[in-house]
Amino acid sequence: MHDSAEPEPHGVGRARALAMVAILLTCGGAAAELRYGELTRVINRNTGFAHMTRGVNMYTLIALRSCVGDADIPVLTQMLSDRDHVVQLAASGVLVDMGPAGRQALAGARAGTTDSGTRMLLDDALRDADAPQRRPLADYPLSGRERKSIRGCVSKKS
Repeated sequence: MHDSAEPEPHGVGRARALAMVAILLTCGGAAAELRYGELTRVINRNTGFAHMTRGVNMYTLIALRSCVGDADIPVLTQMLSDRDHVVQLAASGVLVDMGPAGRQALAGARAGTTDSGTRMLLDDALRDADAPQRRPLADYPLSGRERKSIRGCVSKKS
């Protein structure tokens, strides 16, 4: 470490700044990976089974929506390219409910995807986002007992 009165050798300050950026990116990536795992667990805990097939239902969407805020849009966007179609469906359904920022994330993902199945899923989500009769997930009619059975996440990110 240098005394503040002495100038640092050429390039040391820049190298220190680059090292800090690398550390922050690594930590940010680890945090996003942890959040991705947490949200995937919420989806899996609230997935429905009908006709021996695993799928998304309103419980899944309401549970996931109760856990996320605008800060989670990048993670939800990343989930749109997950290999698990149920994770893709849940993420797209919640992004639809997140207003203009969610719609923008869906449109951006749609522009960048090359997979035809994902493209169709995103087209459906964008149509849902633009539908005048669409209701927010919070307005979905559930009884108190049904709402208590939904297993969300430990902490909501704003």
